[in-house]
Amino acid sequence: MGKVGRPYGLTGAVHLYPYSQDAQTLLKSKTLLIGAVTFDVTRSRRHGDSIVAQLVGVDSPEAAAKLTNKEVLVDRALFAALPDGEYYWLDLIGLTCTNGDRVFGEISEIFESGAHPILRVKQASGVDELIPFVDAIVRSVSLAERRVDVDWEGLE
Repeated sequence: MGKVGRPYGLTGAVHLYPYSQDAQTLLKSKTLLIGAVTFDVTRSRRHGDSIVAQLVGVDSPEAAAKLTNKEVLVDRALFAALPDGEYYWLDLIGLTCTNGDRVFGEISEIFESGAHPILRVKQASGVDELIPFVDAIVRSVSLAERRVDVDWEGLE
């Protein structure tokens, strides 16, 4: 869902930087998994591009600093249902990316490029293929078949 940033203030609060522009799930969560540790959230609020959260057991800037750059996860049950044709990036990671019968590889990452999201596809050769995640290129997404089919020639 995001990454922990620098400490905020003197009470041990932390900045959380969501991976998504819609950070409601992260903002509303009362429990966060940071690294391998579960933390209860006593309060959280928007603060510019980040969320400032106070975590139980983290009561100093020094304790908060130990969490910096760790991944933040939340319970999947808290995710809101999406309309047809929309997907959580998390659900696309690990899917096979194809062009018809041609298999490019596995989607290893999705990131924002400014104009649109980009799929990073790990090929068997070890080379990454970067494919824009836009309607003009993505023909279909099947979570059930664990496949994203694209109209993309790619590297040979």
